[in-house]
Amino acid sequence: MDWSLHWFGGILLLFEDKAFLMDPNSNSVFGDAIVVSHAHGDHVVGLKCRGLKLASYYTIKLYEAATNFRVNGLYPLFMDGQRIPLDRLMLEVYDSGHILGSLQFRFESVSSSLVYTGDINLVDTIITNAGRVLECDELIIDATYGSPRISFPDRWEIYEDLVEFIDFSVKSGKPPVLKVYSIGKAQEVIALINRFLGLEVLVDSKIARINEVYRSAGVDLTYIPLRSSEGFESLKSLSLPLVTSKPSIYRYARSIGMPGVMTTGWASIYRLSDCEVSFPLSDHADFQQLVSYVEASGAKKVYPIGAFSRHFSIWLKRNMGLEAKPIVDLA
Repeated sequence: MDWSLHWFGGILLLFEDKAFLMDPNSNSVFGDAIVVSHAHGDHVVGLKCRGLKLASYYTIKLYEAATNFRVNGLYPLFMDGQRIPLDRLMLEVYDSGHILGSLQFRFESVSSSLVYTGDINLVDTIITNAGRVLECDELIIDATYGSPRISFPDRWEIYEDLVEFIDFSVKSGKPPVLKVYSIGKAQEVIALINRFLGLEVLVDSKIARINEVYRSAGVDLTYIPLRSSEGFESLKSLSLPLVTSKPSIYRYARSIGMPGVMTTGWASIYRLSDCEVSFPLSDHADFQQLVSYVEASGAKKVYPIGAFSRHFSIWLKRNMGLEAKPIVDLA
């Protein structure tokens, strides 16, 4: 191969005299370019690093809306399929299907190709399109749910169950409070409630700011900020569902009789205690989807990253005969 891969507080790709650092977990590291896959908090530390930053337009807009922090030294990436020449290396970016603005990256030299999926989702949602499989020689793949135990139900079945529960709760005079990630999951749930129940949704101030970025991208969302007079009255009268990312608001809402709801892929294998009901709604790929990606990519070397990276590496070696190891083992 023309490059070397390492784990150095993030995924480090060394090519000739250049260093590309992908999704670092510390702002004290640096490279010739910092590559940021999407706007979730565990992936955006690199936006505070020194050096040139490569991220999508909407990743930056979401990050700024969530943090009120301005990003400097940015090379914005706008289009799915965009190609960026980096000396004798070509970088291509593609939608990963995870959240608005989330990207996969393919690096190509004359003789080799490498893909980093970032967080990947391979099915359509109510607000995003599925990520596509990219062919490559080496693959760094999201293994958040890379265990054979994890299989998600059909997404539209989950939607139907969630909508049915919310509808019943609202009509019973006890609308639910949904505890969600402020970016991605919040907007998916709000869109679901808007479209299938025709209801507005109460939201905290952070989600309200992020919703505006989604609306600028053409995602139709109808909501009421909790801090507004209308929002306060709606909460007081228990007339509308509430979507929040803030534990204090979630606890308060449950204390006044709103049933707690959590939407996470972990609900497929764990019984969650901090809620009345949970739904296995995830913006990641499940195990079988990850296996399908590896097969279709044609990769000969695979480096999983995430919660089940070691389990997935062992499975790939035993069942597919691939060279596989967690990316963190390349320290």
